[in-house]
Amino acid sequence: MRQQIDSLGIKGSVLVIKNGKTLLDYALNNATDTSYLINSVQKSMTAAMLMRLVQARELSLQDRLSKFYPEIPGAQKITIKNLLTMTAGLDLKPGEKLGQKKFKSDQDNIQADVQKTVFVPKMLGKWYYSSLNYVYLCGIMTKITKQSYEQLFRDAYVVPLGLRHTEFLWSKSDKIVATKLVPGMIYHKGYYETVKHQAALKAARNELGAGSIVMSNQDIAKVMHYILAGKFLTSKSRKLLYKVSPPLSYNGGLYNNNLLKTKTANGAGEGYYTFMRSTNDAKTMIIIQSNKTQNGEFSVLKKQIDKIMVQLLNPIVK
Repeated sequence: MRQQIDSLGIKGSVLVIKNGKTLLDYALNNATDTSYLINSVQKSMTAAMLMRLVQARELSLQDRLSKFYPEIPGAQKITIKNLLTMTAGLDLKPGEKLGQKKFKSDQDNIQADVQKTVFVPKMLGKWYYSSLNYVYLCGIMTKITKQSYEQLFRDAYVVPLGLRHTEFLWSKSDKIVATKLVPGMIYHKGYYETVKHQAALKAARNELGAGSIVMSNQDIAKVMHYILAGKFLTSKSRKLLYKVSPPLSYNGGLYNNNLLKTKTANGAGEGYYTFMRSTNDAKTMIIIQSNKTQNGEFSVLKKQIDKIMVQLLNPIVK
């Protein structure tokens, strides 16, 4: 298994858990408790937080987006479930990006996004990946609870699980240093160029709930186990959150494979990769993170790690 993972050429941290026991926990370049910007893997955590509100009957998956943001185009037709599954038919206007050039507040960012949002009726009910969906989910949670997304996240995961290597990228420098975060790097013209912190910070601010957290492998494993098999959600809530029709489909911030009974999340951006593979019961996992990236390799690595996960589940398969 280690040879298979090392052959990927990934420079970072590796955690493999098999049937609830740590099989591999090592690092190439960094340390096993190094933290990385997890990018889109955060969406799975955001989705579970929202599902807790549904579980508490403070929200329904069938509620319309117009209940919270009536000014968004098409909001009367879009449900919370559409946002979770990225089937809302929403996108940004051509050439626009999430957030603002100068950060003021999360709510200002969301209002700026509203002004740049377009609704494509023919895409309603069809899958189209966009972080915009999850940014709006964060806004909805804030409206319901009257608390910031950051505070909700800390109360949901950081405090109860005692996470020591998890922080928001915009946290104070001493807190970031304590997580053992390494800078993201992108291969460029023969060498790795370090992504400037301010550039990464701007992206993190704009990707609220969808790419603003730094975490170590162990912390990710703790949170995923808490969500998939712990007491964070009821069994009924999990079934609703990850309910999919085709054998492979996106819901709750995860790609759900009904055939293999696995869940997948990937994150890439600002010089970081995060790959998470887990069985539905969270007993077997692969988590690989790196802060050395290269254009064009992300999709290749995803497929290779998928194959390693299949091998982990079925060791006799060649």
